[in-house]
Amino acid sequence: MAIEAGGQTVWIVDVLRALGAAVHVVHPGKVKWIAESKKKTDRVDAELLARLLRIGGLPAPVHVPSRPARELRGLLLARRQLVQTRTKLINVVRGLIRQQQVTLPAKALMGTAGWARLEHLPLSTAVQHIVQVYRATVEATTVALKALDQELCAKAMADPRVERLQSIPGVGRVSAQTLVATVDTIRRFKRAKQLVASSGLVPSVRASGERVDYGPITKQGRSEIRAVWVQAAHAVLAVKAASARPLQRWWAAMAKRRGKKTALVALARKLVTIAFHLLRDGTTYDARRLHCPA
Repeated sequence: MAIEAGGQTVWIVDVLRALGAAVHVVHPGKVKWIAESKKKTDRVDAELLARLLRIGGLPAPVHVPSRPARELRGLLLARRQLVQTRTKLINVVRGLIRQQQVTLPAKALMGTAGWARLEHLPLSTAVQHIVQVYRATVEATTVALKALDQELCAKAMADPRVERLQSIPGVGRVSAQTLVATVDTIRRFKRAKQLVASSGLVPSVRASGERVDYGPITKQGRSEIRAVWVQAAHAVLAVKAASARPLQRWWAAMAKRRGKKTALVALARKLVTIAFHLLRDGTTYDARRLHCPA
């Protein structure tokens, strides 16, 4: 059977495979006939999929993650949303207080002490009320985050892949689990370049004749990998351990040639490449094995 990837695909695939069916999940954007059809209905799409399936003309199937990977993705998604919600709430309060001619330090509202200090500021009655309401919401969000982190920590301790990835300088538990949840099984990637491409960290390429132009990264694939592994690249630059120095020297040399931002993305790409080899070979990070020419 063939089915388009969508919000309901996973459980449908589970049911069909339990019944013994071989299911080919298709990315709708990669089926040109469907994507460009002027008459797009469920019946038309199904007929085109059936015809392509019969003649072997469907593109490579979309990977359907295993149940453990789906559960981990769900936990990480919930965590990201809570972090974003808390950040938005804090930024609203910071903006209101700035209008009262008070500027707070960068992380002043990340703990209860910072919120307690707001009670002693000469704020208007309306702003004081907003601060009280938002404080309660931020504290509730923080409690929910701690509960999710406990569950994620338990899953990390039971997964040796997370420990291997955390041996890379700058890579923390969230970065490691985000990659593990997305990869699911490393064997579906033959080369590191395929994993990097799936994260959208590769530069776009336009080739015409003998001319090849490289543009910004494609940003195609899993956006959460790009987000957390670029953060990991930031963290590498602050690591004091000797194991991070080859990566730091490589980044410095790249920054001189291409600029700091481009070098940072390139460093994130190199970290994902290292992660591929650790997951594939079942090893841990060893700076002596790095190939980081200046």
